[in-house]
Amino acid sequence: MNQSLKRGVKFELDRSNLARLNKLSRAEAISPSMLINQMLVQYLGVRTASTISEFIPIRKILLIRLLEKFSEKEVTDIAKSIARFSTKKIILRLRQEYHIMSSIDVVEALIRISNHKYKHDVNYGIHRFNISHNLGKKWSLYLYEIYSSVLRQFNFKKVDISVSGQQLTFTIIVKAIM
Repeated sequence: MNQSLKRGVKFELDRSNLARLNKLSRAEAISPSMLINQMLVQYLGVRTASTISEFIPIRKILLIRLLEKFSEKEVTDIAKSIARFSTKKIILRLRQEYHIMSSIDVVEALIRISNHKYKHDVNYGIHRFNISHNLGKKWSLYLYEIYSSVLRQFNFKKVDISVSGQQLTFTIIVKAIM
């Protein structure tokens, strides 16, 4: 972000939270100010996404039991139906723009909202996501349909997605490597 667009903010923390912030800052090798900025950006993104995207928290056991009632094909069909009617709307509501990078950003926001453990690596226009959820293959199939629907909206150079019982991995090549 352009430094001239930034403004300072002052706030106070109690000693224990300040100590925790400093410890986390040292562990991540970034300044406390940068860490707070990252936290706020993430919190505001997740908060905005969860309030305007019709997401609600549910218990994992409920989701697992509901998924047990459906075949893999039924889960896939449900996911396709949901994705078909909501993908573009969600991208526009969350980012107010509709392009390749906003779609990747929305996929990451959706992963964060779900609170799944994930890793997102970026290297020369190649984005790699690894999402661990421990909810079974049907949930992987559901996520596959939702995320691939978002990604199919754009002409990426390449999209590879693999599904297993406990995780989903996908690689997106945005541009050719020079």
